[in-house]
Amino acid sequence: MVIRILWFCYLGILVGCSSHVPKKDRDDVRNKINTTSSEIITKISKDYPDVADQLQSAKGYGTVSLSGIMVPAIGGATGRGAIYNNEDSSITYIDVNRYDLGIGLALGNYEALAIFDTEEAIAEYKRGVHTLSLEAALNLDDEGTTTSAALLDAENDVPVYVLSNSGFGATGTLRYLSTSVNHDLNDTGLGDFTIPNKTEPTEADSHSPKPTKAPKKWERSLPFYAQAVIDKGYSLPKPYGVSIIYTDTFQYMDISDLDVGINGSKQYPIDFVSFDNNSNNTKSPQLKLDAWLFPFMNVFGAVGKIKGTADIGIQFSGDDLLNQLGKDCSLIKNKPICKIFQGRDPSVSVTAHLEGTNYTLGTVLASGWNSYFVTLPISVTYADMKKNDAEGLIVNISPRVGKIFPITGPQSIAVYAGGTYLDSTLTLTGTYNYEGVGIDYKVKQSNTDKWASLVGANYVFNQNWSLAMEYGWKSDRKRQFITLLNRRF
Repeated sequence: MVIRILWFCYLGILVGCSSHVPKKDRDDVRNKINTTSSEIITKISKDYPDVADQLQSAKGYGTVSLSGIMVPAIGGATGRGAIYNNEDSSITYIDVNRYDLGIGLALGNYEALAIFDTEEAIAEYKRGVHTLSLEAALNLDDEGTTTSAALLDAENDVPVYVLSNSGFGATGTLRYLSTSVNHDLNDTGLGDFTIPNKTEPTEADSHSPKPTKAPKKWERSLPFYAQAVIDKGYSLPKPYGVSIIYTDTFQYMDISDLDVGINGSKQYPIDFVSFDNNSNNTKSPQLKLDAWLFPFMNVFGAVGKIKGTADIGIQFSGDDLLNQLGKDCSLIKNKPICKIFQGRDPSVSVTAHLEGTNYTLGTVLASGWNSYFVTLPISVTYADMKKNDAEGLIVNISPRVGKIFPITGPQSIAVYAGGTYLDSTLTLTGTYNYEGVGIDYKVKQSNTDKWASLVGANYVFNQNWSLAMEYGWKSDRKRQFITLLNRRF
């Protein structure tokens, strides 16, 4: 029973400390971190009196505070901290995660102080620290005292002072520690939504006192001109993304440009009548990479597999075919062919099986304000189906408007509606057996309805993950389902 309780505590610690901080709580969290940092320095100075002198001459320092647990096999701790630069008086707030693999039981808090003698060391810790160590500890004091654990030498000769505050503990573990910048607390301009968004101040905000703090600073290479729009009040998503996409498309098709030959002969254009039941049904899983090149412009490329069927139904004049082929039916050698086609109107109805690779390039123009947004995705796809001697070009433009509804923490759902313009042209070649004669054909198949309505939703789990689903349709003549899992970084 005790082990089960500890397990629940462990899971609660690792799940409960999210890197996301709501806007209304950010000033309080910053103040708490700064207060804790002062307390950590005071505690460590009691055991290491020279710490005060080191801090006075140092370029900067960092503090972290973690709460953790160790049960048999696994353990961990989460917390927050800050990096203080003495040169420019800037503060960078960080998240800290520790994972343990080993034996033992432990419950307690952990605090640390790192002192930086160079700007390079400060920059390295801002980028994030990842360390792996093997440690053993014993503490059987059930009253919960504070014990100075160690003075460690990290990379770049950075002295790290570690304090352990625990009621009991006996562990031997392989320990992994990682740090990362908390973009909420540092006001870098990173937002919770997947598109740029500007929130206008409310009337209540205009009458509330404005806390004095450093302006937001975007510290990523992309998008270009990010700082300019952040200064105007916009928040931006993480600049890079990778997505897994699945599309299922059905649409009625028009037939044009029919070329026909017989048994491998040269093909000639010929007049024909197209049936009404021509259609195309394809499915395509894809992998997409994207980046915000400019604050309101995302560019992307995707590659995927395409598989499906194309139904072709046409009828043409046998006499026209014979004339195009130059078959003189008065000659005995042409009698077998003339007997099949002369005075007849052959019907060709085939199902072409499509299988190949599609390549897509595109851009998304997007902007939002007060949780409303507009987007304009534009893409061009080339479908290469060598096995079927088929290829095609697809142009897609999908203007949408929508609204984002915050749920809790970083989670939100965006719902939207709009239209989708899809121009799909596919060139198909093949052979149809007609009464023992092979009719070779080449034909273009284009979608009948270019425009369709669409609705969709995008669920944002946090600044890293989102899941979108979209459905487009036009009566029973056209329908398209798209789902997308996106990871941003």
